[in-house]
Amino acid sequence: MTVETPQRDSGAALLLAIGFVLMVGIVSAGLIGLVTSSVNNRNALELVRNRQYAADGAIERAISQVRGLPCGSAGLIDDILNGVSITVKWVPGTCLALRTSNGSAVTQRTVDFSASCKTATDPSCNFADVIIRATVSFRDDPPMSYVQSWSVNR
Repeated sequence: MTVETPQRDSGAALLLAIGFVLMVGIVSAGLIGLVTSSVNNRNALELVRNRQYAADGAIERAISQVRGLPCGSAGLIDDILNGVSITVKWVPGTCLALRTSNGSAVTQRTVDFSASCKTATDPSCNFADVIIRATVSFRDDPPMSYVQSWSVNR
């Protein structure tokens, strides 16, 4: 009868397997936390981006409507873009009568635009906050528009 001598590395495979499973579990838990955080940040960023795009489009529409109005005209439009209700208000700025090099008179006027959420009932958008402000100059002959400033506030 032969007696087997105990081997010193018996059970080492079990320890390696347990260590490997533990390491995969720790890495997986970290990745799950990262993915969850990224999805939440993406949703918040998407809300802000949709508001900004909606405000941008609404101001562009207001600019095209104001082109044909006379000096001193104020007003507002309501629009729904990207599922966001936007109000654009405009107030007249300066209105100048300029002379060109050939002696003809040209009117140049400046209008200030501001876009904000239409209603305070949207919890993701504060009614008092202006999303975009823009100052645009209009010239009558030839008909031209110049954006003097355009700022996104949030």
